[in-house]
Amino acid sequence: MSNYSLVESNSFGSENWCLKLQPSYKYGLLTGLSNGEIRLLDWNSGQSLQKIKASETSINDLKVINSDFAAGHLVSSASIDAVKVFDIRTNTCVAKIHNDANSPFISLDSRHGLLACGTELQGIDAAVYIYDIRRWDAPLRSIIDSHHDDVTCIKFHPSDVNVLLSGSTDGYTNIYDLKQDEEEDALHQVINYASIHSCGWLSQKRIYTLSHMETFAIHELNDKSDEFKEPRPADFGDIREAWNCDYVIDVYPGLIATGKTQEGAGELRLLPFRDEKVDAENEIVIPRAHGDEVVRDVFISALQSDLLYSCGEDGFVKIWKTI
Repeated sequence: MSNYSLVESNSFGSENWCLKLQPSYKYGLLTGLSNGEIRLLDWNSGQSLQKIKASETSINDLKVINSDFAAGHLVSSASIDAVKVFDIRTNTCVAKIHNDANSPFISLDSRHGLLACGTELQGIDAAVYIYDIRRWDAPLRSIIDSHHDDVTCIKFHPSDVNVLLSGSTDGYTNIYDLKQDEEEDALHQVINYASIHSCGWLSQKRIYTLSHMETFAIHELNDKSDEFKEPRPADFGDIREAWNCDYVIDVYPGLIATGKTQEGAGELRLLPFRDEKVDAENEIVIPRAHGDEVVRDVFISALQSDLLYSCGEDGFVKIWKTI
């Protein structure tokens, strides 16, 4: 990995956190803000090309519909009041999703012609709602009894349309077999790890879990044989000392992004991550990337891999170039 230098920096206000990044290669880079706006940014300058007022409250999650990053023009946002789907070509809302419990939406994923939406805890359960992206009037499926706290992360399997992963602050990461009609039967595997910040697929059968306590592990997807014995996970434990960081931003293709927030010594740190091995000795450190504030997301373009985009709680979206 190469070192980076700052080439562009754009502020949306110090009180307006920049929380999420999503690519729409045909139109621009999307970012979700704490003031409820979605901004479409120019890939080279980072300047705002378009503003979508999605909510009066923070954008909790942001996903390009169907993960169609190459040419997709629909983007979904999750907030307290609703999940909304916008056509960025016309700046219009084409769908608005609510739930019967009036639970705030906090997580999204979209793939295989589906959109999955996770909610905060309301009453005794938190739900996952799955929609067919051709029909927004009612969910195709509702999973309402499998989590008992906020559903913080949802990920469709990269290739199997019938497999969905969800993580929650209840400590569980659930894997569902969507071919099964009954929710109890659909709950294929439960990983009891810790309150989940992020979870996802490293490969067809390998799952990572990243907790709010900055612990990290890699697990095996169960098959359906009666003889299957789940292997022990690769548990990295609390990674803050080993990775020399205060927090983990997220896991990305080929890297894990972490940060430090000590006063006067804030850092963005990029650790190579391949074959389930973290190469902390060859990390890239960007000092004061977002001052001492938390970095919320990073993105490396598949079309221009020498550019790194980052956003943070200082209100900036920044563009970095390899040197």
